[in-house]
Amino acid sequence: MSRFQFWLFKIMSWSPLFRITDDSRFNEITKDSRQFRFSIFSFNLGIRSFYFLTWDTSKKFKLIYKLNLYEVHKFNQNIARYGNEYDLYLEELDYKDSDRINVEREFLTQRISETENIKNKTFNKFLAYIAIIVFILPLYAPKLQNLLPFLKSYKVVYVIVMAYIIVNLFFLSFEITRVKKVGRVKFRGIRNESRQGVAEKKLNALLFYEWHLHNNESTFEVSIIKNIEKYMFALIVWSSLIIAGSTFEQWIKKTSDDNQIQSVQKDAAIVTLEVKTETNFNELAKANKKEIEKIKDNVLQGNYKKVIVVSDKNNKLSSDVIRLLKLYKEENISIIDVRKKKYPKHIEIIMLKE
Repeated sequence: MSRFQFWLFKIMSWSPLFRITDDSRFNEITKDSRQFRFSIFSFNLGIRSFYFLTWDTSKKFKLIYKLNLYEVHKFNQNIARYGNEYDLYLEELDYKDSDRINVEREFLTQRISETENIKNKTFNKFLAYIAIIVFILPLYAPKLQNLLPFLKSYKVVYVIVMAYIIVNLFFLSFEITRVKKVGRVKFRGIRNESRQGVAEKKLNALLFYEWHLHNNESTFEVSIIKNIEKYMFALIVWSSLIIAGSTFEQWIKKTSDDNQIQSVQKDAAIVTLEVKTETNFNELAKANKKEIEKIKDNVLQGNYKKVIVVSDKNNKLSSDVIRLLKLYKEENISIIDVRKKKYPKHIEIIMLKE
């Protein structure tokens, strides 16, 4: 497989549409992949994968196909095979002396201990991932109240992908913590054995059987952890994309708002006349000389087509300001008098170009 083909298939294995996967590796594409499957639509649900309108390497078409991680690892078939190997090993021990049996027992005990260490490390890694999930998910809690707007825009993709990741993490986490019912050799078979040397052989056979079972479970759990790692990576990447997308959207919105404000500022002017102790228009004009001159200049030059005077309902000085504006205004300039209850003492002049 060429590098281009490998990466093309790798990317397509992550897509729900026109998906290419490897049945022998539970969808994962590697450079050694040979058992390919092409599906028009496909998705995962924990340890199960569902394929619709799908073909495998033998070009055999199926409308719907389901793949289970237990089937990929032949988990149950291995357990049945270990039962047969237990019987064969027990018969084999009849031809071995006590020293050889003791050596094999120590070897099997060591192997079981090593496998247990691998299982413990796997579970510790699982706990670390759970801690990361517990840290990330509360960050989305405040967004749940505003979920509806997300479902009415392109952001619905955020919700669907995030829900898909979280659901798969939940089912995979459930599977790794689920107690698997496996028929193991019972202690009673050794305890009740009265024949000399047979109990010792049964103990070895028991250890042999347990070693295979532990390896089987360890391999399966490592596979689940690898799938959890895949979704954890997707969770972190997707969260980063959401944060980056939200930040970019807020920046775009702020830029747009700033442009609108600048546009409004170009098309309008606001002048505030402060009213303190002034009782007549002359006193008001002296206290706000610059502001009055600005108003007169703009009105005389016809820079604005509409002038709005906003003041308190009982402010008598605003009437004088309106008379001044009518004196200097052109015919095409309209003046609007707005009176409000409990408005601040100042008089606000809003001049609009349109």
